[in-house]
Amino acid sequence: MGINTVGISILVDNKAQSGLKKEHGFSAWIEVSSHRILFDTGQGEALIHNSAALGCDLSLAEALILSHGHYDHTGAIVHVLKHNPVIKIYYHSHVVHTRYVIRDGTVPKDISMPQMAKSAILSLPANQSYCIAHSEKIHPNIGLSGPIPQSHLLENTSGPFYLDPEGTRPDTLEDDMALWIQSDRGLVIITGCCHSGLINTVNHVRRVSGQKKISAIIGGFHLAHASHLRLEATCQALQEWNVDTIIPCHCTGDEAVALMQNKLGGKVVQGYAGLVWNNK
Repeated sequence: MGINTVGISILVDNKAQSGLKKEHGFSAWIEVSSHRILFDTGQGEALIHNSAALGCDLSLAEALILSHGHYDHTGAIVHVLKHNPVIKIYYHSHVVHTRYVIRDGTVPKDISMPQMAKSAILSLPANQSYCIAHSEKIHPNIGLSGPIPQSHLLENTSGPFYLDPEGTRPDTLEDDMALWIQSDRGLVIITGCCHSGLINTVNHVRRVSGQKKISAIIGGFHLAHASHLRLEATCQALQEWNVDTIIPCHCTGDEAVALMQNKLGGKVVQGYAGLVWNNK
């Protein structure tokens, strides 16, 4: 039996409703029964403003989930801990790695978690620090994917991500993970950037949760630089899964969103800071 009510508010996104700050990043506030969970933190500034504006009291969150260790998802960790010093933080050990993005003809850019956030994570007491090495539940109907097998031929983390500024050590982003909720209407899946690929992520979550029906997928899908072939395959998978609601955010890319809307119609709703979704 799943949970009856799930509510999700997008706190940080590249797009925002009037009165809220937009930012290259992602964060979501999740309410499941009596549980309040913060998923990612954006770069920092937008979360501070938007959480207050939307009435999401960070001091009430019992958990912070870090989808991966990039700056645009981890920038407000110190702020969150200041307001909620006992919050439990769930993450993969690789979130603290130094990492770079190197695109053709550009100077390497450090996209690591901010140093103050790293220090805060590494100094957490044992009863607040939960290092996720495999899929596991944090509550009876709420789970974390853990590392996601990257098996689909069109989906991989190769490209501009590296562990060194010379670009000799590719970053496979093993820390990339999603959160899933087992609701009465099917799985609700929240992704940060989905670096492992949307098809890989959803197939993995369906496998580890034991549930096939998907109510909603919300978050960044990392399709901004995807080939048309990959975009078509992603849309086909979404059609086959018969997802009720798809809310692409952050790094999905306008072309990918437009194609999804063309293929799947009203099931696809462009995400933005301020959007509130529930499964009622």
